[in-house]
Amino acid sequence: MYDLVSLYPPPEGAPETDEEWDALPEDSPYLEGPEIAELPDLVRDALAEIGEERVAQLAVQWAQIEEFHGYADPEALTTVLRDLRDLAQRAQKEDQMIYCWICL
Repeated sequence: MYDLVSLYPPPEGAPETDEEWDALPEDSPYLEGPEIAELPDLVRDALAEIGEERVAQLAVQWAQIEEFHGYADPEALTTVLRDLRDLAQRAQKEDQMIYCWICL
């Protein structure tokens, strides 16, 4: 497992106590998001190294995770995974990082 580096909301402004958490307004990004995180370079590099022959196989496995509740389309995930791989390859080539927008 890899730790994401949270960039937004800024970690230095995060509530630290239960009282501070309870005092946050309902629309606080610390409660509901969004969050922007930097993926570790090891994740970028692992994505970049996915061979074309593995993309469809990984997409089928990904479609079966619990979070999709059986409703994921492996073909659509194949496209997403291929796009992520291509993005990671470009980022790796340019010595750049990949950022993730997270919103629940």
